[in-house]
Amino acid sequence: MLLLLLVGIGIGIYVKGQVYDPGLFSLNPYALSRDRSAEAQLDRLVSLGDGKSKSFSGVDMHPSSPSGLLDNLAPAEWKPLGNVTQFTADSLYEKIDGRAEQYIDYKFVRLTCLSLVNAQDSKQFIDVYLYDMGRPAQAFGVFSVERSEGLPSVSLGREGYRVEASYFFWKGRYYVQLLASGKGAELAQVGLNVARALERRLKDDGEPLWGLKALPEKDRIRGTVQYFLIDAMSLDFMKDTFIAQYRKGEAKVTAFLSKQSSLDAAVKTLVSYEAYLKKTGKVIDKRETGVYTLVTGDMGGTFDIVFRKGKLIGGVTMVETRSIGEKAALDLLAALQD
Repeated sequence: MLLLLLVGIGIGIYVKGQVYDPGLFSLNPYALSRDRSAEAQLDRLVSLGDGKSKSFSGVDMHPSSPSGLLDNLAPAEWKPLGNVTQFTADSLYEKIDGRAEQYIDYKFVRLTCLSLVNAQDSKQFIDVYLYDMGRPAQAFGVFSVERSEGLPSVSLGREGYRVEASYFFWKGRYYVQLLASGKGAELAQVGLNVARALERRLKDDGEPLWGLKALPEKDRIRGTVQYFLIDAMSLDFMKDTFIAQYRKGEAKVTAFLSKQSSLDAAVKTLVSYEAYLKKTGKVIDKRETGVYTLVTGDMGGTFDIVFRKGKLIGGVTMVETRSIGEKAALDLLAALQD
């Protein structure tokens, strides 16, 4: 009986194996989208198997962008590839897994995506990522922390740069990425044309960010200003902080500046910073005047110098020489307007 049962099971497996099940071999676009650096497969693999548009978990798909900002962006001899897709904070990880938390930390609102393809050469495409960050400071923040020093700048939005044929810029509440499939002057020009067309559609009141005005331009290294909404310098008490690199002689100095909500909040932040210096190193000097308080900390080979002036907290961090650090902090202090 056992032998007959085993023979019956074997026959059943054989018969089932002869029946083609497309579900076993169909492409999983969700998994594929994680593997591609530009991550646009989810946009273009929208009609698999039955020819009907697929809906993935947490993703809104539209034939056109709800705001109209990405409509009719394709230049001559190019066309949209697939539908417009939108991602919220709950679904952003499906599009940019591993980086979603960084955007959410900046109070990300919505990502709208569209892929454009060369009608004559399907290997050439441009993926358009339009991040609505809610406020200009937050748009600049995520733009600034993703930018690398030394990249060629481009005249797009308030500030932009280029990597080969891909473009990145921010304007108003928006941060934009145009990710090209390759290199070359021709593809770079197409990408630039698309970027300029989109830029013209983005509204911006033009109100300058206070930190970009407050940080002195003298000795500042171009393209190094960053904005952190939370956890600046990995310190949980440092919020709404602008950071920039400065060249002081042969030394490179990291300066920071934070505007607190009140005088009391500024006092508490300085107390927290001083406690941090004592915990990880030691406080070696503290000066108090009628205008400012300045604290110098020895971190065991490097120095942090932090000050409070009214509601502003500022200073320099991880400077190798105390004298250079204190001069740089005092220069920053002197440059601040009342």
